[in-house]
Amino acid sequence: MNTKCFLNLLSFILFVHAAIAQTAPSLNCSNDILLQQQGVWKDSRYTGKGIAAADIQKQKKVLDQITKMIKTAYHPVAVEANAHIALNPPYNNYRPVNYYDFSIIPLEYYCEGNQIKKVHETSSYFQIFINQFGKEIYDTAQGDRLLQEGFNVIYDMPIAKDGYFYFKEKEVTLPFDGKGKTSEWLITYDGQLPFSFVTKKEFLEKRKKALYVQEEQAANGFRDVLKGLDIEKGFKEKEYVNNPAQLQRYMKMEYENIKIRYNKLLQENKSRFKPAFDKIDKQLAMSPLELNQFAIVKDDPYDHLSYLFVDSNDPFRKILIKPNPTYFKKLPRSSPQFIWISVSASSTNVITAKFMSDIVKALDFKTMINLLGK
Repeated sequence: MNTKCFLNLLSFILFVHAAIAQTAPSLNCSNDILLQQQGVWKDSRYTGKGIAAADIQKQKKVLDQITKMIKTAYHPVAVEANAHIALNPPYNNYRPVNYYDFSIIPLEYYCEGNQIKKVHETSSYFQIFINQFGKEIYDTAQGDRLLQEGFNVIYDMPIAKDGYFYFKEKEVTLPFDGKGKTSEWLITYDGQLPFSFVTKKEFLEKRKKALYVQEEQAANGFRDVLKGLDIEKGFKEKEYVNNPAQLQRYMKMEYENIKIRYNKLLQENKSRFKPAFDKIDKQLAMSPLELNQFAIVKDDPYDHLSYLFVDSNDPFRKILIKPNPTYFKKLPRSSPQFIWISVSASSTNVITAKFMSDIVKALDFKTMINLLGK
């Protein structure tokens, strides 16, 4: 066999061997093997409607800087890192800014027998939001919450560190992955926050108004029955105009009994709300110093109409917040005015745990701080 034929045969053998190696099961697949697998990037973009061209250009520039920061420092291991850039439609009604974000969904590799495969869905998630926080901060409480605490709620107090804020890492239950962990950071102007805390006095005054509304809502149901009863009485009087005995029977057996019962319910309703009003009046008599403290509350376990003041260590705490329009500078809507970062991952899966550890190491807070106000 001449040299050329030998080289051609060798090349063919190597090609077949490589093809077989790509399709054959990975021997002794394990977490150690998975952690040696280089991951891949998969990129996508979304641009909502109604965004000004100048804003799109500016927001893309900011997100390109963030993408560069992450991709320079983070290299996927045993995951398909689905990186997504989103320019969201503006909310002109009450937000002074546009919000946009960079996110990664890491679809982790796993062993099935001795084969390496990739999951189709995961609870692990990483996101850098520009001008968007995990709770509503641009508007006051709405819906059911308006008649409960009366203000929007966060559950952990931000802690200042090195020119930004962080929230204590917490254990969570993830939809697909069971036990997990979540970490969050908030990058803002000079130690300020884009929302304000509510004082105890503000909470008590608003809660008292909400109680009046709740009391009236409950009473209106009883009043409606009484109004309907009087309407029915009018019809019965016409129906029994020639039968006084039947009318008298109706008045005694139905009308009067129902009226007594629902008037009693109205009085009981008032009595049911009175202890909650008394508690609020007592709390409003606290010293001005106490009333000016931040309102951290929890549901009173012995009175569903009342709340108790607690500290930030209580496991059932609700930290009340409200909009802080003075935080925002007069800048183009596209300008980053604060940045919120969130990462969640399974704590029992070594692949996603590594993703979370590696992506956190890729965060350059100085770079993100320098993006603010520009």
